[in-house]
Amino acid sequence: MRVRIDNVNKTYRARGRELFALDDISLDVEENEFLTILGPSGCGKSTLLLLIGRIEALTGGSIEFEGGRHSDGPLTTMVWQKYALFPWRTVLHNIAFGCEVRGMAKAERIERARGFIDVVGLKGFEDSYPHELSGGMQQRVALARALANDPEILLMDEPLAALDAQTRALMQIELLRIWDRYRKTVVYVTHSIEEAVLLGDRIVVMSARPGRIKEIIPITLTRPRTLDMIVTQEFHAITDHAWSAIKSEVTANA
Repeated sequence: MRVRIDNVNKTYRARGRELFALDDISLDVEENEFLTILGPSGCGKSTLLLLIGRIEALTGGSIEFEGGRHSDGPLTTMVWQKYALFPWRTVLHNIAFGCEVRGMAKAERIERARGFIDVVGLKGFEDSYPHELSGGMQQRVALARALANDPEILLMDEPLAALDAQTRALMQIELLRIWDRYRKTVVYVTHSIEEAVLLGDRIVVMSARPGRIKEIIPITLTRPRTLDMIVTQEFHAITDHAWSAIKSEVTANA
């Protein structure tokens, strides 16, 4: 699935005045690309995800999808920072939820959910509830639920931000492993420059509000990616480039 974003604007009205969130965003997300987005707080990164997912309406411009399976638009799935799991549902039934909403037969959706439990390494926890799991395990459930829905575009809004450093590093590699297996088109918002470099094919650097595209940085690291890459000169050169691009925007938003 390819996404074409053309001159997109987004304006909100608050307390009788207009708030300009995004200004003239033009960008192509290539099919099967892992695109990461960096920018200061409040620059419209999450808003852009909501527009791609058709959760929010455009103020101006257009977003078009090419190569989809459905005539009425692509199937998109969001993965949030806060997991958004149902506390009264087990791991198995949380993962099966999207398939249930789409009307998939019970036996089929349960079989599919069990398959993705294996994919994310949670075998043996099928009957556990979210409060019985660690943060990393809960995020695995959220990722499995998203993948079980077989989205054409996977939208991820800082999904690992709430995890401790060690768990976050492990989940980054797990996410890369799963992406390499399924090759979904991914748009991934993060505040971490190192994460953006490790995961992405390209980094979109956004300006302080109103959000504009300041620079697009290609990631030349080979795949598959490993944590060992973070100590290489190539990795540091890309992170330094990204920091140079975003530094003035973070300062402007402080």
